[in-house]
Amino acid sequence: MKPTKETDTKSAQADDSLRWQLYNDHKKQAWEDIQSSTDSYDQGLLTLSSGGLGLSIAFIKDIVPLQQATWLTLLYLSWAAFGLCILTTVVSFQVAIKTQNEHLEHCWKFYVDRDDSFRDKQGKHSKRLKWCTIIAGTLFLLALACTIVFAVENVGRYSKMSETRKLQEGRAPVSLTPVPDQNRGRAPVNVTPVPNQTPAPQTPATTPPTTQAPKKK
Repeated sequence: MKPTKETDTKSAQADDSLRWQLYNDHKKQAWEDIQSSTDSYDQGLLTLSSGGLGLSIAFIKDIVPLQQATWLTLLYLSWAAFGLCILTTVVSFQVAIKTQNEHLEHCWKFYVDRDDSFRDKQGKHSKRLKWCTIIAGTLFLLALACTIVFAVENVGRYSKMSETRKLQEGRAPVSLTPVPDQNRGRAPVNVTPVPNQTPAPQTPATTPPTTQAPKKK
């Protein structure tokens, strides 16, 4: 029995229906994977940016003092980029909520109102979310590059300074032992003083007063 035209039409419709169902299943799975990857991407950027900012501050505090650091412009640029990356990622969370609400409106227009123009239409919030993702990723890469260049430059320079300081200081020299003066020899004996030979002046003897009475003439 040869297949009729009606049978071919039903077979083609069944094949189209199966293909459309498989397409929707794969599209749903791909959409869930994209949402999961986007969430992980945003969380990763937020965590890594916060960690990178704290790591650069700890580097200045504990490894290379700020007074001895060079290329500080790169450090300040990395801080600004990390901060803007964190801010952009936080803003993207709110934009993502508005994007989902916008997508629900498009679904209503397409399925309920039967407006085929909303089938693959991309709203303004979806475009903003895409730009937030690109800007946050670019800022993170810029901050990471500045931090790495700054750390490599200052660690190498600080290591060379430490080695040079050690070579210059070295070990303290041993104190010299004083050499005794050979010309001095033994100290002479003290001279005994000679007594004075000049006799002491004699004082005249005094006659004691008499106690006898004078004689009569």
